[in-house]
Amino acid sequence: MKILLALDPFGHSQKAFEEALRLTKLQSAELIIMAVAETFHDKEHSYLGVPGGPEALVPLVQQKMAEVESSALKEGVKARIIIAKGEGPVQVIMTRAREEKVDLIIVGHRERHGLDQFILGSVATKIVNNAHCSVLVVR
Repeated sequence: MKILLALDPFGHSQKAFEEALRLTKLQSAELIIMAVAETFHDKEHSYLGVPGGPEALVPLVQQKMAEVESSALKEGVKARIIIAKGEGPVQVIMTRAREEKVDLIIVGHRERHGLDQFILGSVATKIVNNAHCSVLVVR
């Protein structure tokens, strides 16, 4: 079995991470942990208080994923880490999941309310609706 954990490097992913580790051990599965470092068209984009150009988030995502990899190893799980760049995480995750022929995608769910939910939608919802394989959404 091959599991892809689509990790939100700035969100609420701890429970999804823990579930991915549990299932990986239980199934003797291969675990891929993926994060998308979003890129932007504008040259001076400030996101999460981080000034910089289109790839301002890449070093932050790299740092977070190094921490995640270390945490997985401490739990006895050797995960393959993928840091992808793209403007929209859903399409990047879906493409990689198909390329890797994963059997299960695990995503965390971040609560959004009101207009924010209506306009932005949910990465988890879009993955559930479009995945080629099973999806586990962890709250």
